[in-house]
Amino acid sequence: MTIRASRVQLIWSPVVGWVLMSCAVSVAHAQVDTPSPARQTLDQQTPQLDLPDASTSTPVAGPRNDSGNELGISVGAFTLYPELTLLTGYDDNVFATPAPATGSPFVVVRPQLELRSDWIRHQLHLVAAGGFGFYPAASTQNYQNYLLQADGKLDIRYDMSATGLVAFRRSTEALGTPNVSFAQAPTVADSLPVEFGFNHRFNRLFYQLGVSATKYWYYDYSTITSLGLPSASRNRTEYEEKFRVGYEVSDNLTFWLAPGVNQRVYDDTVNIAGQQRDSSGWNVNAGTTWILGPKSTLEASIGTASQTYTTAGTTTSAFTFSLAGTWNGYEPLTLRPAINRTINESALTNYENYVSTVVGIDFIYDIHYPWKAVGGVSYNQADYTPVPGLAGVNPRTDTFIKASIGLLYEVRPQYSIGPVYEYSQGSSTDVPAGGPQFTRNLFSIRLVAKR
Repeated sequence: MTIRASRVQLIWSPVVGWVLMSCAVSVAHAQVDTPSPARQTLDQQTPQLDLPDASTSTPVAGPRNDSGNELGISVGAFTLYPELTLLTGYDDNVFATPAPATGSPFVVVRPQLELRSDWIRHQLHLVAAGGFGFYPAASTQNYQNYLLQADGKLDIRYDMSATGLVAFRRSTEALGTPNVSFAQAPTVADSLPVEFGFNHRFNRLFYQLGVSATKYWYYDYSTITSLGLPSASRNRTEYEEKFRVGYEVSDNLTFWLAPGVNQRVYDDTVNIAGQQRDSSGWNVNAGTTWILGPKSTLEASIGTASQTYTTAGTTTSAFTFSLAGTWNGYEPLTLRPAINRTINESALTNYENYVSTVVGIDFIYDIHYPWKAVGGVSYNQADYTPVPGLAGVNPRTDTFIKASIGLLYEVRPQYSIGPVYEYSQGSSTDVPAGGPQFTRNLFSIRLVAKR
């Protein structure tokens, strides 16, 4: 076996986020294995795996560098990318509560193996990853998360391809984030997403078809608050059918329209609160993909979404928008916006759903080799819709803010180490009913090794 390259590099992927070396958030924070404040906040809203973007027929990107040289170990017609991240530090408010708060040191271990095909036609991508956190002074917050995923592309013709993905993910729902209802130990969420897509192009006109199904199972390891739904009442299957049609105005600019429908079906037709939460919805988004340069691509959309509940007949509608990508117009600085608005399922008995609005941006700045500054900030607003007919239940808004800053030093090209600081806070318009009210500080040292 031969080493393809020896230098640690940074990369953006629309599915798995950017390489951990450039992360600015401590993944010890509340059992959420995500790469940065903005991406972390987005990922907390959807416990399922991020699926491939319907606008592209390419599966997830491996850790490639900007010059085209790859990290990784050659294994026949495949390339293997091993990675290990270690973090140790201190969290001064493990349970995300008002003062007096409980603090604890922590250790997080995150191994990952990624295998990518090197074929001329077709693509296959396999990944196995884990996240294991340990809190000596707050053992109820210990967690073991993992991910197994297979995705790929089948080239039918030069202008036609099919994509597929299947995965299994175990994650934990974090104290101090939206939509939690446990008292102390986290609720575990298992998800099994399956997706198929078809892509066809006629010169500059293209379209994509996609169907997906995601099964969710929840496991409570703590007493659920009186206003929360137990795990059996949250188990469900979500289906989505989507379509995107677009036109390339030029090699750098594309406009597209993306309508879709979804169905959310709960295992318990009637939950413990006597509610029926099955629903169906639709969304329409218009957007553009703009390639500003070799290292800068932005994709933005605006639209509307609606979710109708089968039994109650109520409808929640929301104006939606998104912005994602990478901007590197100034060579030492890389910016990655993460903006999104969605309608999500609620884990609370007195709220039907909540509209999540996330606005954030992450950055990495090359100070002078081997030093890099990394960081980010995000704002998340969760607007809850009351269950119709419940007396004394008013609309509720929870707000979460995160910011982080860190320095990374490349001891050798294969290794990096550095301190990271993160601040977060939560507030609510209805604290007495269980809304968050806390501030939190995390200090950590991060070590990343990869080949």
